[in-house]
Amino acid sequence: MKSQLIRAIFACIILIIAIVMCVSCNGSPKDEVASQMVADEEPTAVLTEETTEPPLVVEEPKFLSAPDDTYDCQDDSVLCVYKGKTANDFDSVYVYYSYLGYEAYSQSEKNGSEFATLVKGSQMAHIYYLADRGELSVITSATAADTLPPKSDIDPDVEQAIKVTQMRDSAHVNGMCYVIELTDGSFIIYDGSYADRTRQLYQFLNKEAEDGEIVIRAWVLTHSHEDHYPAFSEFASKYAKNVDLGYVIVAPIDSEAALITGGDTYFNEGLAADIAKFDGTKTVYAHTGMEFTFGDLNMEILLAPDDLFKDESHELNFNNSSIVSRLYGYDYSFLLTGDIGSSGSRWLMSVYGEYLRSDICQVSHHGVEDVPLEFYEVVKAPILYYPCNQMLYDLDSRFNDVRASLREKEYTKEILIAGLGRYTREWGKTFDENAPLSMPGYVPPMSEE
Repeated sequence: MKSQLIRAIFACIILIIAIVMCVSCNGSPKDEVASQMVADEEPTAVLTEETTEPPLVVEEPKFLSAPDDTYDCQDDSVLCVYKGKTANDFDSVYVYYSYLGYEAYSQSEKNGSEFATLVKGSQMAHIYYLADRGELSVITSATAADTLPPKSDIDPDVEQAIKVTQMRDSAHVNGMCYVIELTDGSFIIYDGSYADRTRQLYQFLNKEAEDGEIVIRAWVLTHSHEDHYPAFSEFASKYAKNVDLGYVIVAPIDSEAALITGGDTYFNEGLAADIAKFDGTKTVYAHTGMEFTFGDLNMEILLAPDDLFKDESHELNFNNSSIVSRLYGYDYSFLLTGDIGSSGSRWLMSVYGEYLRSDICQVSHHGVEDVPLEFYEVVKAPILYYPCNQMLYDLDSRFNDVRASLREKEYTKEILIAGLGRYTREWGKTFDENAPLSMPGYVPPMSEE
């Protein structure tokens, strides 16, 4: 890819210059041997010269000191936005931070946009260029590198046995909880639903855990609405000492903005105390374009609320503070949209285009049709998970033909409603053209509770 090639060329140039400077300062190995021979014969004749060449300097790109906009990300980081930029500007910032001693934690190119996270000790610089709008963003933090999960690579030769489960919730109209069981028996959890679903979640984890040890690699809280996070808070109070929880991944917005747009302030006020109930759990503040690896799955943050809430003209809807992420590995993927709304889904389509295509998709906002059909037509997921009950799925007042259209698509193979059962699907399982379609009226067998 162009940007990676440019960065590689810059790195080579820096290395060559460093070698030349080293030789000019210290002489070649052959010169050192010759000098030593002279020294052995005539010690008083040895002379040294100090180089007068200046050290290599990469100057800070001038535009970095004059952002077009800034945004407080609610951890200790600040987002600076630069408009009217290009991929070359992204490269210049990347090279500058590399010169300062930062090392790449992750980097990727998606649909012409560029993303990179760099770290130096505790410091982090997260850089991303959005090609569709010519916008460069730089997020800097003095401490965020301390909480990032360790970098690791997926071994393609290891036979995978991953399972994705949409937890059953027949007690509520809505509510969202997903459990991903990795090959080694550890888990990734998304949200949790209402507090009264906590015991059900714990019992499921305890049943599935190998050797009775519950290891949760990451728990993602998409946003702080009462049908998403309360089970996590209750879980922390009742079961924190019974599990090993590595990371909690969140993306809070300003508490005032949360209240104005219909949310609450749990992420700003109560979350830290709940996380502290676990032993050694770290908090990761998610930003657009970050990537992590947990076991044999990668996680990419496709959209964090920074990119919508930094713009005061965005749709005033707290649901757009949802983290949108995707798990991928072994040529298979699961897109989780939280409760993202119309403006968030259109942002995703504009930035990523067909890169959004996934094998499983959690339908946004419990099937309430804030998101246009166009979005799901881009995703083209054979399996659609609906975190709602049958009544909400069928509710005419929240129906604008998206559901009816998705039922008719040739690529739709399963529509699974949380109120009807706990549905587990094996990672990598694909459907042939004649696979039966799971629809209201045909309910696949429920898992044993």
